[in-house]
Amino acid sequence: MATPMVMPKAGNSVEECLLTTWRVKAGDSVKAGDILADIETDKAAFEIESPATGTVLALFWKAGDLVPVMQTLCVIGAAGEDVTSFRPDGASGAAAPAPVAAPVAEGVATAAAAATAPVVAVAAENGPLSPRARRFVKEHPFVVPPIQGSGAGGRIVEQDVIEAYRSAPHLTPAAARLAAEGVAVPAGGTGVSGSVRVQDMSKPAAASAPVEAAVTAAPTAAVPAAVPTAPAVPAGDTVTEVKLSNIRKIIAKRLHESLSGLAQYTLNAEADVSGILALRQRIKAQGEALGLANVNIGDMVMYAAVKALRQHPALNAEFDGTVVRQHSAVNMGFACDTPRGLMVPVVPGAQRLSLAEMAAKAKELAKQAAAGSLNPDFLLGGTFTVSNLGAFGITTFTPVINAPQVAILGVGATVLRPVRVGGAIEYREMIQLSLTLDHRVVDGAPGARYLQTLTAILENFELVCVAG
Repeated sequence: MATPMVMPKAGNSVEECLLTTWRVKAGDSVKAGDILADIETDKAAFEIESPATGTVLALFWKAGDLVPVMQTLCVIGAAGEDVTSFRPDGASGAAAPAPVAAPVAEGVATAAAAATAPVVAVAAENGPLSPRARRFVKEHPFVVPPIQGSGAGGRIVEQDVIEAYRSAPHLTPAAARLAAEGVAVPAGGTGVSGSVRVQDMSKPAAASAPVEAAVTAAPTAAVPAAVPTAPAVPAGDTVTEVKLSNIRKIIAKRLHESLSGLAQYTLNAEADVSGILALRQRIKAQGEALGLANVNIGDMVMYAAVKALRQHPALNAEFDGTVVRQHSAVNMGFACDTPRGLMVPVVPGAQRLSLAEMAAKAKELAKQAAAGSLNPDFLLGGTFTVSNLGAFGITTFTPVINAPQVAILGVGATVLRPVRVGGAIEYREMIQLSLTLDHRVVDGAPGARYLQTLTAILENFELVCVAG
């Protein structure tokens, strides 16, 4: 009996995945557990195993397709079995040639398209909407502005349109009914908070606002694109072009948005961690018997950062440009270097965990992130982030905020410094701390007070652990 292999739902927030590579072709023999394909979300990459032993009867999608979760990717069974009942709607690999539509004037919607047009105009420069995003738009009529999709390949997902919905003009029920009939929707209206009312609507016309999937443009003559001139390469030089992965593109986009959209500044401080280093040596010697065998300096700093946030909730927050949301739970994100690029796993509810529990959870998440098997749900919901480059010998740096969070702590290497103790000079191990803040929300004094609290916790770490 034929067995379908479906696109897995890699986390509750994932609506679709990018099919990056097929490792088999139709007609190949496979065994249960064989790797058949590679997929990516906008956060991580995964391998899909064969659910059965048999022959690959059909591949329904091509490499590079964005496939909704739980859709059939391929079918495994006995040679010659019928796979018609497994073929998903919209599958590119098995799609029949599209009929040639009769040409229409540019900007004019066909009657059929107008009859099924969504109830709201969607900006022409927007990327494709995921099924859940499309459903949200239909159920919440509003004027969709230009949106930078956060899904795979720039796909606009539900969360993107929810964020746009909060600030965009809405449509009254009567105006939404007119929009469904093809009446043009203006960019704003005269109702409350700019909502669009019936009297704001114009008559249907060729110049009406673009409606997603409703306008068929007339073909235009192709204009030859300018061919870029490659820079001269010196003799003996070899240039290797590295194509950015989907994950790397997402990282680049979000970091650029963070730097261009937030008022970021960094405060630097240092703390005496001579006591922590001595404690670490005792843990290495006796930690296994105490259940602390894998606790390191980075774990201790992250534990101290959580304790300090409990006293300074203004830094354990998110800012969407209009509203600051302070959290009672500390969902601690930590920057993690992986073969696929920077990832930020999140330890949820870190304020409830002991030092040993948090260290174990962080190491398990880091291991999964490096292997590409991390559930994307553990990359969401962070309220504060720690980035530790001390292991690389970096003393101070300027970490970039993981928006919409308002703060990130950079942890550098320990440096031996002379310190005045009473009337004498002693050498102490000092750890370097760099706190980047969003000045729109957190001023310098609150940030400095957080660093003072963090420094005090680190310098009295054993007392804090005893107090819990």
